[in-house]
Amino acid sequence: MTTFSPEQMEQATAALNSVREEWLARDGVTAVDLGFKWSAGMMTGKLSIRVHLAKKLPESELSEDELFPEAVQGIPVDVIEAEYGLQLLPGQSQLEAAPEARKARYDPIPLGVSAGNPRITAGTLGAKVYDAASLLPMALSNWHVFVGSPSAAPGEPIWQPGALDGGRSTDTFATLSRSVLSPYDAAVAQLTNSREVTTQTLDGDVIEDATTPQLGMLVWKSGRTTERTEGFIDGIKMSTSINYGAAGVRMIQDVVRIVPRPGAGNVEISMGGDSGSIWVDEASGKGVGLHFAGEVGNAPEFGLATELQPVLELLNVLMPAQRPPEPDPIDPTPPPDDDDFPQPPQPGFFQRLWHNIKSFWRNLFN
Repeated sequence: MTTFSPEQMEQATAALNSVREEWLARDGVTAVDLGFKWSAGMMTGKLSIRVHLAKKLPESELSEDELFPEAVQGIPVDVIEAEYGLQLLPGQSQLEAAPEARKARYDPIPLGVSAGNPRITAGTLGAKVYDAASLLPMALSNWHVFVGSPSAAPGEPIWQPGALDGGRSTDTFATLSRSVLSPYDAAVAQLTNSREVTTQTLDGDVIEDATTPQLGMLVWKSGRTTERTEGFIDGIKMSTSINYGAAGVRMIQDVVRIVPRPGAGNVEISMGGDSGSIWVDEASGKGVGLHFAGEVGNAPEFGLATELQPVLELLNVLMPAQRPPEPDPIDPTPPPDDDDFPQPPQPGFFQRLWHNIKSFWRNLFN
């Protein structure tokens, strides 16, 4: 897959930022980002500023003011027809069924399985993290998985499995700690110590660190509904408006778009219930994005995730590999006293010894 230099990405990002707010304010625009340009339904290796529209109309039906330029500051512009939304709105009762293994109750609990606030149906437990101040263990998922309502408060229970998958109050494994909805969709819950959360997915993959997503990066995720799926990143630095029901329409930033890999066919890389999954860079094994939404009405469905590292920083949590090293244990043994060591001979010792030897022999022969 084509890669771009830091200079190219810096130039393209500056061009995108120069038009981002203006274009998002236009009717019908669902998102803007940087990504590979598409042509005749095929992705090219060209870097472009992309405008996503709910409905793409022929140029002949558009006025001059409605047309987007062919390029901005030398960066080509691509217009894509795509609309995005949550795969599960808080309060919805309909959700795709999960495989039996994904909705089971676990002790200890692996990543990629059913979990959620009792008020929602079910989502995915994404990662084990640590409070950056106290270093207490926590669980990471979406706002709409661990919170689900503007009236939610810290301390609310989080179940594993989620309510739709048979969870009940005795399945509480964490309590809601803090969350954010716009510019990200994320929340963390402090573990109750009733059950441990591991750093391994149900598939056996380890998620312990984070890195920056890059265009063309091959990624995978482990989710409650579609289990382990693979894709690649075709767009980054996206801004998109998402409807959160009672919480209103929110602008989500630093979004990554994940699409099926070339040749994979008409596959679903995510579905309802996968929200909260972590997309992982296949090469490094490090997390790059927190899955929260997908494309509406199309198959194959393209997934959306917020960049993982900015989410961690805003929630003030650390991935397991980011924790500071533990200090060396203190040796309880007190330092030895000077009397515990042999003392060197005092001045004149050898002279007195020689004098005593001579006196002995003198007295022996007299």
